[in-house]
Formats: sequence, structure tokens, C-alpha cells
Amino acid sequence: MKPLSAIHLTTSVSRVAGGLSESVRHLSQETLKAGIEVSAVGLRDRYADEDAARWLPVPVQLFSVLGPAAFAYSPKLLPWLVHSNVDVVHLHGLWDYPSAAVLRWHFLTGKPYLVSSHGMLEPWALRQSRFKKAGANWLYQNSCLSHATCLRATAVSEMESLRRLGFKNPIALIPNGVPVPEVIYPNAEAGNHKSKRRALFMSRIHPKKGLLNLVRAWHRVNHENWELILMGPDENGHLAEVLKLVNQYGLQTQIRYGGEVWDEAGKWRCYRDADLFVLPSYSENFGLVIAEALGCGVPVITTRATPWQELETQRCGWWVDTGEEPLVRGLQLALTVPRDELRAMGLRGRSLVLNKYSWEPFGKRMAETYEWILGRADRPDYIFVR
Repeated sequence: MKPLSAIHLTTSVSRVAGGLSESVRHLSQETLKAGIEVSAVGLRDRYADEDAARWLPVPVQLFSVLGPAAFAYSPKLLPWLVHSNVDVVHLHGLWDYPSAAVLRWHFLTGKPYLVSSHGMLEPWALRQSRFKKAGANWLYQNSCLSHATCLRATAVSEMESLRRLGFKNPIALIPNGVPVPEVIYPNAEAGNHKSKRRALFMSRIHPKKGLLNLVRAWHRVNHENWELILMGPDENGHLAEVLKLVNQYGLQTQIRYGGEVWDEAGKWRCYRDADLFVLPSYSENFGLVIAEALGCGVPVITTRATPWQELETQRCGWWVDTGEEPLVRGLQLALTVPRDELRAMGLRGRSLVLNKYSWEPFGKRMAETYEWILGRADRPDYIFVR
């Protein structure tokens, strides 16, 4: 039997898309290992040509955008898809032209497709850019979702959100994984003598991430033997708003912006240099950085807007309500925990990630999902039908 072929289609294959690009890259590489003929398709942005090399051995096809970047319109994408002769398309992300192109491709070819919404249908996300999304929903997005052969959710909470919105498609529950570095705490003894202990935020500098709540909470907790390092790309000038609040509270010696880091070695070094990781988001369908931090042996504080109840059940962090007050209480607890106890929490988190969130089994699940969609296999028990 001819090997099954699949395209992973996402707006950006580069660092511009942050964690979404990383998760799609790893998933495509793992489905390739599982025996699927995989290729990736994205739209060209300022980093796409450079970052496409990181997807190897998965080949990447890039298309240029015509008109405003916000609409992501690429006139050559649809004709290429129609002539690609691919068996199945896996769409990642919503609210732009690739959704319309995949829907049209489906109508022209009769072939199946999946949609991974990557948290873009969560309540907080739906409240952002409402007018754009209402127009897109009316033109193509609702139809694109409704006609999908299968939807993919990365957590039970995301699957529940899809059902609340009325989608009756089969849903494949396939979490994101995380690559885990082999070495943690390479300078453990040196770390015990640091003048300040370090809390780390590493993600997009975006209002969704709750950084203003974090700065306000840090001001109220005010542990001078700790520092807070903010890492990540600035989006839409939000960094200026965050640093303005830092200056307003006189926290310049306690809270610093460390810039962006994209190379693997630099990223893992940032995690390993931290004693605590904080992600106070308003919405996350998974939270890749949480898994990465835990994989490096760093305990985590995050909100219940992320699907990480295991921080409590596995005793490797704090899972708090969204907002300033719950974050204050979480920080008050975390910043007073002795180093050895924090270290033990981090090791429990690393064990959790190693045992449950490695990429290989999720790549196999994705391959099995494609096989089921095409009628080549029985329905796996992680695909839920109404």
C-alpha cells in the first residue's frame, strides 16, 4: 500500500508564531518518523527562509503574501494544494486565508482535512479582535471547522470548549509534547551561592500572557532576594507598557527584560538558570513553555486558564486562579520555599514530562489519526465521536 501523505499547513513556520510554530514543527517531524510522508507549508515572513531549515528532514514550502499581512492572503497557495495530490491536510490555526484555502481545496478534491485550533477558540481568545473574527467566521471559518473530518484538541479543556461551541466533529485528543534536555542543573553548587534567586517568564510579550498582573503582584510581594527575568519577543509594543509599569513601581533592579532567545542551547540555559518559572496567562490551550520548564527541572506557577492541574496533583508547582490577587498568593508561597524543596518540586515536574509528554507517542497518535480518517485503520480510543 502506498504510504499516506500529509501536509501540515500553518501561517508561519518561523519564530514569528512562537510556540505554535515549535509545536507544529515537532509534530510534523514525529509523524514523519511514524511512517507518514510529511511536508510543511507556511507563508513567507521575515524569518521564514532562515527558520525553515530547523524543520528538516521535513521539507517546507513557502508562499508569499499579497496585501495586508493580517489577512495572510496568498494567491498561489490554493492552486498548489489542488495539484499536490496529498492525501490529507492538517490545518494549524484559524482566522486567516489558509482556513479558506483548505476549505476550498476540500470542496474541489473531496479529500479530508483536520484542524488544530491551538487555543484560538478559547473564551479569552474569542474576545480579542471580535470584528475581524466575526467577518472571518461568516465568510469561511465556521464552515471550515464544521466540514473538517476531525478536530484535534491538546487537552480535555480544549475539547470541552469545542463541544460547547457546538462542533460535532470527531475530536482527536493529542497533547503537545516537549523535547527534554538530558542535563539539568549543571552548576548546582554555584546556584546555591547566587546572590539572588531567579524567577523566569519566557514567552511572547503579549497582553494574553498576563504580564501586567505579574508586575503588580511582584510589587506587592517584593522579595528583594529574588529577581524576575522577562524573556521573549515583543508583540505590538506591549513590552513598553510592561516596562512603564516596572518603572512606575521602581522595580528596575528586580525586574529585567532579557530580550529574545531562539537557539536551543540558549533557551535551555535560560530555564536551567531559573529557580522558578511563571506564566500568568489569561488563556493557553497547552502552554509549551510550562512543559519545557518542568522538563528542565524548574517548578512552575501558572493560572487555571492553562490545562496544568498536574502542577498540584504531582506537587511540582502552583496552579492559581487568573488575576493579580491569586498570583500574589502563589508568589508569596513560592518565593519562600527553600532551595532544596524547590529543587525536589522541579525534579518531580521533570519526571512528569519525561513519562507523559515526550513527542514520540503523540507523533504515532497523529499518524494513526490520519490512517483512520482515510479508512485504513479502526478508530483509536483517543478519538471521540458524538
